[in-house]
Amino acid sequence: MYYIGIDLGTSAVKLLLMQGDGQIANIVSREYPIAFPHPGWSEQNPADWWDAVCAGIPELLNGFDASQVAGIGAGGQMHGLVVLDAQDKVIRPCILWNDGRTQKQVEYLNNVIGKENLSKYTANIA
Repeated sequence: MYYIGIDLGTSAVKLLLMQGDGQIANIVSREYPIAFPHPGWSEQNPADWWDAVCAGIPELLNGFDASQVAGIGAGGQMHGLVVLDAQDKVIRPCILWNDGRTQKQVEYLNNVIGKENLSKYTANIA
């Protein structure tokens, strides 16, 4: 029995094939680009994530019996903004967690409202 782990990171997807006893059977990584269309901006095409996973899975399972895969777990980068239309289609590149275009707004929130108040009322910081 095998399990597949999918880690969708900022620069690459890492795929892991693990045996039922916890032993690692195979690891595959597929990179994808980050776009910096303007200073401080950081974006990605969500289709690149899917393409990387779809290209990596056959490589991950090469030499293994795919019918023995009992489960798949996935995790990914946080705080990215993927904008969808009414039909759930991506309408623009994803704004990544490390995008800096809101720097002025962050400074305002931290200086005027304060980090402590932001955390208290929103359970987040700017």
